[in-house]
Amino acid sequence: MSESFRQAAGRKVVSRATAQQLGTVSHLLVTADGRRVAAVVMGKGKKASLVDWSQLTGFGTDAVMVGDEAALRQPADAREHAAAEGKLELIGRRLLSESGNELGTVDDVTFDPASGALEALHGGAHQVAADAVLGAGSYAVVVAASAGAV
Repeated sequence: MSESFRQAAGRKVVSRATAQQLGTVSHLLVTADGRRVAAVVMGKGKKASLVDWSQLTGFGTDAVMVGDEAALRQPADAREHAAAEGKLELIGRRLLSESGNELGTVDDVTFDPASGALEALHGGAHQVAADAVLGAGSYAVVVAASAGAV
């Protein structure tokens, strides 16, 4: 069963060890190649915390579970700081083909909640399979020119 970035936003992040809410999902940070969720971002700016995907123990419809508070960490590099500022969020990003053709704006992204693998990007009249993503950055998500609707 797929999850979507829009549905994940605002979901509680809960410690399995203490059953305490640690925060809520602001957005999801994807790997530079744009094909997998790298981390869950909670909060924004200097108050942001990240939880690496590998530290999640469950991604359910009501909450995201982590082992304990030790799973939370501060942004470690420029890319993660940009993510904490919301500059790398895929929702709202331009969707471009590698030849520069405008395909629309990313409206949502579906992913596998068990593995974090992206499944598809949804934008305008286009639905692009995640394996067609060539890169994702602060300006746009670029997909292979041969990427057709799935």
